[in-house]
Amino acid sequence: MKVESFGPEMCTATDASQSLTFGNSTAAKSPPIAVEDGERDGEELLVPPLNFAMVDNGVFRSGFPDSANFGFLKSLELRSIICLCPEPYPEANNEFLKANGIKLFQFGIDGSKEPFVNIPEETIREALKVLLDVRNHPLLIHCKRGKVW
Repeated sequence: MKVESFGPEMCTATDASQSLTFGNSTAAKSPPIAVEDGERDGEELLVPPLNFAMVDNGVFRSGFPDSANFGFLKSLELRSIICLCPEPYPEANNEFLKANGIKLFQFGIDGSKEPFVNIPEETIREALKVLLDVRNHPLLIHCKRGKVW
């Protein structure tokens, strides 16, 4: 497993798949629509994470995904996830990333009830580099509840 560090407690990038392959297209398809149980006709129910939304073409945001959301996330054909939580990433999520060739960038930003959080400028710069690099798209940005972005 390849781990890149952008400085102490700022960011960790993890390539859980050992090798990433990027397609020729950088455009993301629209997210699938979750359907009610009776409408599935044998298909997997796709459950989006809490507060999921499309921010821009190839950029999504949400709360912390769990195993119930893995089918939905797989349908997005994500290349990267930006996690804003300071806690270690759960093993089940790491296994999902590895199995699907998704790269994890973790920026440990502590939550706050205050309207503004003091985030080091270098952390912001590194997060923006990841976000603006279309080779990382489509990508999901998430915090615990999906309210940061």
